Amino acid sequence: MQEWEEYLRFLNGGRYSLQVLSSGLSPSRRIPEKESVSVKSLNYQLYPFQQKILEKISNGTLIVGLPTGLGKTYMAGAYIHRMTCESPSRIAFLTPSVPLGVQQTIFARKQLNLENAYFISGSIPPERRRELMVWNAGYVVTTPQTLYNDFLSKYEGEIRKAKAEGDPVGYLREAFEADGFRFPYDILIADECHGYIGETDGYSILVSAKASGAKILALSATPQLHSPKRLGELRKVFETIESVSIEDPEVRQQMPGREISILRAPANPRLIAIYRELYSISKEVQERVASIYGPAHARGYCRSHGLCVCLIALKIMRIRIVEDGASSVSGYGIWKMKELRRTVRELGGKSVLESYKELVALQPNHKISAALQILDSERFNKAIVFMESVEGAKELGGILQKSRGIEDVAVLVGKGDMRMEEQASALMHFRERASILVCTSIGEEGLDIPSADIEIWVDPPSNPKKWIQRFGRVLRRSEGKSVAKIFALVTPGTHERNKLIGVMRKVEKVYGFTQRVSESDLPKKVPRSQTRLTMFK
Repeated sequence: MQEWEEYLRFLNGGRYSLQVLSSGLSPSRRIPEKESVSVKSLNYQLYPFQQKILEKISNGTLIVGLPTGLGKTYMAGAYIHRMTCESPSRIAFLTPSVPLGVQQTIFARKQLNLENAYFISGSIPPERRRELMVWNAGYVVTTPQTLYNDFLSKYEGEIRKAKAEGDPVGYLREAFEADGFRFPYDILIADECHGYIGETDGYSILVSAKASGAKILALSATPQLHSPKRLGELRKVFETIESVSIEDPEVRQQMPGREISILRAPANPRLIAIYRELYSISKEVQERVASIYGPAHARGYCRSHGLCVCLIALKIMRIRIVEDGASSVSGYGIWKMKELRRTVRELGGKSVLESYKELVALQPNHKISAALQILDSERFNKAIVFMESVEGAKELGGILQKSRGIEDVAVLVGKGDMRMEEQASALMHFRERASILVCTSIGEEGLDIPSADIEIWVDPPSNPKKWIQRFGRVLRRSEGKSVAKIFALVTPGTHERNKLIGVMRKVEKVYGFTQRVSESDLPKKVPRSQTRLTMFK
């Protein structure tokens, strides 16, 4: 896609490139001796509810339930200030991704006044890390994999044994003492900690730091505390799990109201007919899988047999053709399947493939059309559009860049299509200049995306965690903003509305996260009243 390649060139060759962005974030000179840091002052103030939470933080605390946008990073900074103001310490700040790592390093430098805060990632080769002695820095922001590889990989066997023990921390404490190993940092901050539990580098770091006596503060919006097994694993590391309810009056006072508008976006009848026929073909293939390989394979999780893989692909395509629109599935390899090329009476004697080609010619993507209509009708400073399909995000981003200019529209997709450096650049593009961000699920979690005024869900989130993370992108209160507004697009005559409502009910039950809900048809004609505003001219 020519537009996509042009956008990548724009990111890599301009002011938003990671090379420009992070030129001073990683060490460039050797750090010969171990350093410590002392945060003497903060360049911000906490809200009262944040201060109250800070007062409850001890040396092994997990803060949970506070959605993105309500200042977990600011509380972590205040905690570091409290712990290091009089007693300098060595700090490691774990982030799950490179873009977030860049942001947290900038945060430390600007908000904590730590000029020698460094970002250490796999982009610095291991030999270069050793040459520069990067881990001697007193404040490092890093990914779990990088820290684990350099310090804990040689203890992989012991850590695996420890995880199988009832007391992994105690087991590792004895193993480390016998070997003379001590975790290299006094304080560990673990951001987006819900992804660390289980056989992960992040969890290995948590138990190792705990075994060495390091002070730990972890942050998570959606830790899934309703899972007894998961809660048990967390309690092996954290003495205190501090749950924060967004219904707390002091928290609510700092949040805009939450509103979700469910908009019915009608599709061409051909799409609905194809959607239904894909269901019939999936059932047919499912029955064949069950008869050949057994009912367990028919559930759609097996990837060992060609027919099982076809079943998975059919189910995914049937969902995506509706949730992200017809054009989002045009490149799927499953179109070669013979069942999609046979004539079908319900399709007027045409095959699914023939009907699909005719559909794309008439209405390429009803969801993209609906998203464009909303963006044209709403007034905003910043807007975020979420969709699951990478190809759909590229398509929508390209259309918007043609009409608004490449400077005004950022696109963020997974690392299969964007290098981590390009992801960081796209995020900075949105932060510094663009008024619209089009992104896939990579934008749902962990990234400190600037406050947005509105958000569009092209497809319904598939689970409560996605719901909370998406909503968190518009929960920051800003001047003149009284409502965090979500537009959720659903296609009448499909599964989408039921899926959306089902996930919403789980969110309300598990997390106590509520929102006002309205439902209406997408207006057929909307006046172009959008005035584009940007933070930087």
